[in-house]
Amino acid sequence: MSGHRTLTALAMGVREYRRMPVLLALMVALPAYIIVVFAALVPDTTVPLAVPGEGTQMASMVEVYVAMFTPMVAGLVGAIAGLFLMRATREADSRLIIAGYRPREVLVARTGLLAVVGVFVTAVAVGATFVTPLSVAHFGWFVVATLLGALVYGLFGVLAGLVFDRLAGVYVVLFGSMIDMFVFQNPMVADEAAVAPYLPGHVPLELAIDAGFGTVELGSVALGVAYLAVLGVVSLGAFYRSARPE
Repeated sequence: MSGHRTLTALAMGVREYRRMPVLLALMVALPAYIIVVFAALVPDTTVPLAVPGEGTQMASMVEVYVAMFTPMVAGLVGAIAGLFLMRATREADSRLIIAGYRPREVLVARTGLLAVVGVFVTAVAVGATFVTPLSVAHFGWFVVATLLGALVYGLFGVLAGLVFDRLAGVYVVLFGSMIDMFVFQNPMVADEAAVAPYLPGHVPLELAIDAGFGTVELGSVALGVAYLAVLGVVSLGAFYRSARPE
C-alpha cells in the first residue's frame, strides 16, 4: 500500500513537469546546445590544465571546455529542475499529507523524481559530447561526475526553492552554478580559490577532469557521495518541514 501511494505521488510530480513544456525543452535543448556550440566556437589550441593529483599538463582547449561544461550544464539544469520541483509541488505535498500520506512517502516520491531528472539530463549532456572532439580516459567515471553534478545542484535548487520565490530562485541557481563551476572550479586557473573545495561543484568538476585527462581517485568519489548525502539530508529535512500542514 505504501509503495503504491509513493508511486502515485511520483506520477503526480511527473504530471507537474509535463505541464511545464519550457522546462522540458530546457532539459533537452540546453545541455546539447551549450556543449556542441562551445565545442565549435572554442579555438583549437592547447592550454595548461591542472589535473588533480597529476600536476599541470598541456591539453586541447576544446576538450577541456567540453569536459568542464558537461557536469556544469547538468548541474545548471538539475538546479532549475529542483527549484521548479519545489515551487510546483509545495501545496500539493501539503494536501497529500492532509489526505493521509506519510511525509516519508512524499519525500521518497520527490527524491525519485529528482533522480529521474538527473539521469535524463546526464544522458543528454554526455550524449552531446559524442559529436565533439572529447575522448575521455574513463568514460564511466565521467558519467558519474556528470550525474553527481546534476544531483548535487538539483538539491541546491530544492533549497533555493524553499528560500526564494521562482524568479529570484532562478537567478540564484543560474549565477550560483555558473560562478561556482566556471570561475572557482576552472582547472585552467593556476591558483585555486580558497573557497573552491567547499562549493557544490568542486567534486563533480574535479572528477570530470580526472576521468577525462588523468586517474580517478576513489577518495574524491567518496567525498562527492558524502557531500551529496549531507546536502540531501539538509534539503530533505527542509522539504519535510515545508510540506507539513500548519
